[in-house]
Amino acid sequence: MICTVTDSDFRVRIFSRGDLLVLYDETKGEIVLKKKNPALDSPMKRPAVAKECIRLGADKVLAAHGSLCFPAFRMLKKARIKMLITDDGSELKTTNYWNVNWKEVMYSSFLAMTERIKGHD
Repeated sequence: MICTVTDSDFRVRIFSRGDLLVLYDETKGEIVLKKKNPALDSPMKRPAVAKECIRLGADKVLAAHGSLCFPAFRMLKKARIKMLITDDGSELKTTNYWNVNWKEVMYSSFLAMTERIKGHD
């Protein structure tokens, strides 16, 4: 099962910005669960998504570029969940993704700090 955050059109969004948290069964090609993104009501936005993906029993997380700050990355790594990165706005069924790396974690952490200081749209 893949856990991700999407908008209402099921396009993958940055964890702190998407409307829905989605659990997607890639073998069946169907959405198993969709619910309000927990990050929208949490001061710790990205880690709230990571925590919920772990709770839901996902084995993979598909994160939009800018989603995996260090706390979220650490939580998912500890839970042994595979982390994949795609472009913000990609379709849920995308095959254009890559494995997380330290550059991604650093960029996401910087973006998260900037959002906390300045806020975001």
